[in-house]
Amino acid sequence: MLKRLTQRDLLLALASERQATLVEEWLAALLSIKNGVTIKGLVAEIERGNVEAVVRMLDMDASRFARFERAIYDTWNQGGQAHVSGIPALRAGDGNRVHFSWGVRNIAAEQAIRNHAASLVDGLVAEQLTVTRMVLVDGLSRGQNPRQTALQLVGPINRATGAREGGIIGLSHPSVATLNKIYMGLRTGDEQAMRDYLGYALRDKRFDGNVKRALEAGEAVPAGAVDRITTAYTNRALKYRADNIALTETNVALAQAKTDAFQQQIDAGKLDAQDVTKTWGVSVSKEKREDHLAMVGQSIPFGELFTLPDGTQCTGPHDPSLPAKHLVGCKCPPVEVSIDFTAQALRKYRARVGE
Repeated sequence: MLKRLTQRDLLLALASERQATLVEEWLAALLSIKNGVTIKGLVAEIERGNVEAVVRMLDMDASRFARFERAIYDTWNQGGQAHVSGIPALRAGDGNRVHFSWGVRNIAAEQAIRNHAASLVDGLVAEQLTVTRMVLVDGLSRGQNPRQTALQLVGPINRATGAREGGIIGLSHPSVATLNKIYMGLRTGDEQAMRDYLGYALRDKRFDGNVKRALEAGEAVPAGAVDRITTAYTNRALKYRADNIALTETNVALAQAKTDAFQQQIDAGKLDAQDVTKTWGVSVSKEKREDHLAMVGQSIPFGELFTLPDGTQCTGPHDPSLPAKHLVGCKCPPVEVSIDFTAQALRKYRARVGE
């Protein structure tokens, strides 16, 4: 006999599916940028020292991430439908069942999630433009081979797939700095840099032998091996970042959908705000934030804001207005919403009979 899935099971499955979709769309957008240029064209402009021409050739703008933005909106929309379907049945004062629904034309809520997605993409694009210029200027200042700089930006073509892999486009500034440290350390035979590399969680351990042999011999790692090592590290770093962005944005969309779903029922008069409370749940993360841990079990009226120990206020975990330290990578569940159906039914009954 098949087990009936609980509301929690359905939401977890939805979160997993939507997170995978966001990862796919984010990486696809990056790949479209990298595959859209030729190394020959990039090299020519780098040789001229024309940084802005290279940036224009890469054509990094928000439109590249339209499908990613849409995926965030779709996550919110599907989350709203799922949350509404899980609200327990309620009878109105006249005995008729109250029909809870997800309003597809909730203009304010819809615009809010669209604005959040657009702001996110604008910020990520601006970051990539800054990182790209930094890499170009650094390569020019060091007299680096223009072809090497071009490949550093967009990565080499994988002959098996015909697509580019690696390339710093999509990485954060700190990740690019780490990648440069790895590249220079392995190419120059810097002992400490090579030892540091062997401790990086994102390294491809299949290449550890190359680095260990170089350490034992007191030599640099062969150039061909360095290129393979840095490409593999870049691929893993890109996937790691995609996973973190997708985790954060899936949680934001689903948590906001839950808030909007219940607010819609309140605004429609199907629920009374005074009968709805929300509670901060327990994170599943192994490394819990102390501020979030202190919030576990706290319950407040649905329309009020939680106040974290550092004074930050929010509607709950994954509130898009939260600063990065509370938002990025947070694994707290969305608020638990409780409805005092007995109080609401009694009040409606009394109103109907005139008590």
